[in-house]
Amino acid sequence: MKERIHNFFENPSTKAAYGVQAFIILMVVLSVGILIIEFFYTPIFERYKNIFLICEYVILTSFTIEYVLRLLTAPKKVAFAAKPMSIVDFLAIAPGYLELLLPAFGSFTGTTAIRAVRIIRVLRFARILRVFKLFRYGDFITKVFRYQNTIFETITPVIVFFVALKAIIWGLESNNLWLGDANLGELFAIIGFALGIILSQKIGMSYDKFIQVEEAVARIYSRLHSLEITLNRIGNETATQSIKNWGSKFIELLENTKGGNDSIHEANTKFYDVIKKAEPVPADLYVSYSSIVDDAIFCLTKKVRLTPKAYDTLLHQATIVYLALIVVFIPTLTGMISVIVGTYTLYGMYKLTQDLDSIYGGEYNLINIDTSELRKFIKN
Repeated sequence: MKERIHNFFENPSTKAAYGVQAFIILMVVLSVGILIIEFFYTPIFERYKNIFLICEYVILTSFTIEYVLRLLTAPKKVAFAAKPMSIVDFLAIAPGYLELLLPAFGSFTGTTAIRAVRIIRVLRFARILRVFKLFRYGDFITKVFRYQNTIFETITPVIVFFVALKAIIWGLESNNLWLGDANLGELFAIIGFALGIILSQKIGMSYDKFIQVEEAVARIYSRLHSLEITLNRIGNETATQSIKNWGSKFIELLENTKGGNDSIHEANTKFYDVIKKAEPVPADLYVSYSSIVDDAIFCLTKKVRLTPKAYDTLLHQATIVYLALIVVFIPTLTGMISVIVGTYTLYGMYKLTQDLDSIYGGEYNLINIDTSELRKFIKN
């Protein structure tokens, strides 16, 4: 049980464990947020002080339970406590308890009480150490903030362009040299929602085609493997090489997104000659051969773009125009946040459809059909 509890926190592998990690991360963010409000937005903190204090007690309790459970279930407790991240975890909760105890020690004299209050303020600022708890969840952070080989990497220049443009306009707004607040927030929200639905539909259509082709490739691999076994059993010594030659030609054509598919017919003919030699009268082997050829032709005809170019161009233009209008008409910090979130979400969705619409290669070569099993079969 101790090992299971320890692994629950240290090596999460279940939905419940990941849920606890997400909750701890939420507590870290909430704690830092309260700290920022306390030091930089003091009137707001004083107005809702009781609520913030309750939140702090919940956060402190959560961190304490987590740390104590990990410590008590650790195989080597001293070594565990000495780990850098464990020290950070301890420092993240210790100031909270010292803050609770200091007033009792500072009530003897007026000078001591003033010093205690000052120490408490320093300890409150030390809560920023809780941010370092995030580094304990390396896998989670890596997945969330992954940058290389992602759609986010491909759209970074566009995000930088719109953010820079908005920063210039924000400066003009601050000096009353730009348009005033046009109160178009609700209109832009409706348009953005509608555009998001359209992009989601395009993603759905492209993904559906992608899955159909991937399933067809899996069927081709399975049937080729079965045919090889059957033909070898009946003594056809050339069957294996003929099947692998056909598979090589199929993969070559599938990956060649700009080339034609005519050469598959020649490969089909050679493949059929092997089947005819083993089964002069069409029967089970011929049915398998026909299924393989049908799936192959389906995959090759779907390797090109599914979305009509005119529709895709209109969608691209509409996304860019919408983001440009946000830059122009949504003012100040609200506009900057809208630009960042809108560009990342909407333009990212559009670029995702661009890559997903091609089953192999695509615009960024990030999403491809899995042909690993078929390749392995051909090489062996």
